[in-house]
Amino acid sequence: MVRSRWAVVVVCVMLAAFFVAAQSAAGGGEKKEVIATGGVASSLTADPVIGQPYSAQVVHKTSRRLADGTTISQKGHHFVARDSAGRVRVEMRMAKGKDGAPDTVLVFVTDPVGHTITTWVSGAKVENKTASVVKIPAERKQEAVLQPQVKNASTGRLQPVVTTEDLGTTVLQGLPVTDVRTTTVVPVGRAGNDAPITKTHEVWTSPDLKLVMKQQMNDPRTGETTVELEQFSRAEPDPALFHAPKGYSVKSALESLKELQEKLEAMQN
Repeated sequence: MVRSRWAVVVVCVMLAAFFVAAQSAAGGGEKKEVIATGGVASSLTADPVIGQPYSAQVVHKTSRRLADGTTISQKGHHFVARDSAGRVRVEMRMAKGKDGAPDTVLVFVTDPVGHTITTWVSGAKVENKTASVVKIPAERKQEAVLQPQVKNASTGRLQPVVTTEDLGTTVLQGLPVTDVRTTTVVPVGRAGNDAPITKTHEVWTSPDLKLVMKQQMNDPRTGETTVELEQFSRAEPDPALFHAPKGYSVKSALESLKELQEKLEAMQN
């Protein structure tokens, strides 16, 4: 359980460092809004959205067909919720519960009002019930759009050809979403390929929620990957989701690190 405490604190600090790095790196040039794409890090570090609550299971599916006809399919999911204040909760399952016991999950909560990231582990076998908190910058700056760097023409290396299509508006989960497809053609020889490789990335985005509802990536080298929000609800999530459970002590990450260090030193003596 000491290892899990270390993991919680380290991840919490890393996320806070990401916020700081993004703010420091933001500079001049055109600003781009950062919206949640359904991924864990994306959900936690996207720009705050007020007054647009939701909750969903983010389902990841991959399918790859081998040369001999064998198909390899995998599926996973994580839970995400956002309340009207812009707080976001993400759950990652660490172990499946047995005999009806709840799963062991790693929980993250970002609070744009309190400017904090709080992390804890919940589950039937969790012994050390501590939530670690890290402060994040109060002022969020949007990342600047980086201009692509052009390779020296003398190298003679062909660059991928990227085209973007606006496929209009459709409806997902009862919401109007924009549909945009990006096609990338990798030229012969760039990746050791003797023929062009065409890959696509299609994204369905809700402008109202500032949220990607679905993504689908197709690459002949890696197969098809789909990330989609299921069990989607726009109801206000339970406020208790955005606070550490009853019985948990809430400490700063530095306090948690100090306690863990003392425990490790005691174990070595």
